[in-house]
Amino acid sequence: MPELPEIETIRTSLSINIGARVSGVELRRTDIVKRQDFHPEELNGQPINEISRRGKFLVLLLGQEHFLIVHLGMSGRFYMQSEEDDDRAKHVHFVLHLDNGHKLLYQDARRFGGIWLCRNIEEIFALMGVEPLSRQFTAGYLGKIACNRKVAIKTLLLNQRLISGIGNIYADEALFAAGIRGQRPAASLTSREIKRLQLAIKKVLKQSIQRRGTTFRDFRDGFNQSGNNQNFLKVYGKTNQACSICGNIIRKETIGGRSSHFCERCQK
Repeated sequence: MPELPEIETIRTSLSINIGARVSGVELRRTDIVKRQDFHPEELNGQPINEISRRGKFLVLLLGQEHFLIVHLGMSGRFYMQSEEDDDRAKHVHFVLHLDNGHKLLYQDARRFGGIWLCRNIEEIFALMGVEPLSRQFTAGYLGKIACNRKVAIKTLLLNQRLISGIGNIYADEALFAAGIRGQRPAASLTSREIKRLQLAIKKVLKQSIQRRGTTFRDFRDGFNQSGNNQNFLKVYGKTNQACSICGNIIRKETIGGRSSHFCERCQK
């Protein structure tokens, strides 16, 4: 599933379309619409005033009160093409035509994602946690939500009601960078470990954004191009390979139903 760095990469890719107006809307599958406060045709003539991100959601503000929210699920893509390019690829379910010669395509073979057509986004995101790249995500905040929790620290990092945008890839990578085993109870972390983890999360996410996200198979940025961060991963997907730090074999275990990768020598 695309995580925070992938959605942020798409956001920056598509930002060149801010100011363009919608010249046409094609909704090819109605079942991808998860919420509809207005008819898609109301987007015609509306300018793209802002493209933002909340957790793993991409948010387009069109006009003053029309929000197009996109979630890519497990394998979705949201990218732009030239208006002249063929948009009849398989599983393209939604097309937003713009007056600048571009069109934005939502493509999702497995349809675990979707789009929301909303007038107010506050209730959509009301239960989402702190953004890990924001000033609010401090060691103090991480320590507060970890305190007295018996749940595994990795499971806590994946809880979108506490921290928005971290998924399996970056939880594994941040825990490795911090030298912490993902199966440890959250409450067992010392204040020093909490600080290490908070800094590691920010660093890992920022580095992936700089490398335009992680592509194993499905992820593409707003230009429909693959990311590059997969070439720099330390543990995720490295089962039975040598740790880049100590040479020990990377192991895989299951934590909270999720595959987790770690080095038992580097992580305690």
